[in-house]
Amino acid sequence: MHKVLIADDDFISLEVLKAMFANFDVEILTAMTGQEALSLAEQKLELIFLDYEMPDMSGADVCRQLRQTEMHQRTPIIAITSHQSASEMSACREAGMDATLHKPVSPEALSELMSGYL
Repeated sequence: MHKVLIADDDFISLEVLKAMFANFDVEILTAMTGQEALSLAEQKLELIFLDYEMPDMSGADVCRQLRQTEMHQRTPIIAITSHQSASEMSACREAGMDATLHKPVSPEALSELMSGYL
């Protein structure tokens, strides 16, 4: 079973994503802040989804910190965002994110990412 972290400060978005993952053989860990995501990422994860806008730090900031750890230098990290601004997309790439999912997340887009990374 694959261990996946989803960090999103919006409870409804988090629940929708968790429901979408029911079709995959994964154990889901959830966080509602960047700091919670960093704490949960102290364990081995195979895939990380980070909301771009969280109350304490951006998903890009969390990604940047994770990339500095040996454990997560190669872990696929996916941005989840409801915006598509050039500056936000650039911040995600510069932080080391591997891909972006746009809200509302479609089951097809999630399935394509899952098959590509797991």
